[in-house]
Amino acid sequence: MKQQVVDRARGVVEAFLQKQFPDGALAVLSVKPEVDGHGDEFLWFYLKYDDSKGAKGIPEPLARVRLKVSLATELQAADVEASPVVSFVAESEVGADLG
Repeated sequence: MKQQVVDRARGVVEAFLQKQFPDGALAVLSVKPEVDGHGDEFLWFYLKYDDSKGAKGIPEPLARVRLKVSLATELQAADVEASPVVSFVAESEVGADLG
């Protein structure tokens, strides 16, 4: 997968998350292009969530499904064919210089 596609996908997802979570509670940490065992490309998005208030900021299971569907729709609209896979990382687990 070309880097420009990865960069475009990251930009699309960042814009979507900023609109959905204007307080920054959920943001893109990194994006990795991957290929599954069948040769299909996908993008692994690592999203950091704000856990500073002690309560888990990670979305509930149903919200995670909706988020993945929304991300897939946004990527498809931007002509990114790769499916998104999402992992969540607590902000407290990320170094202050990352993100």
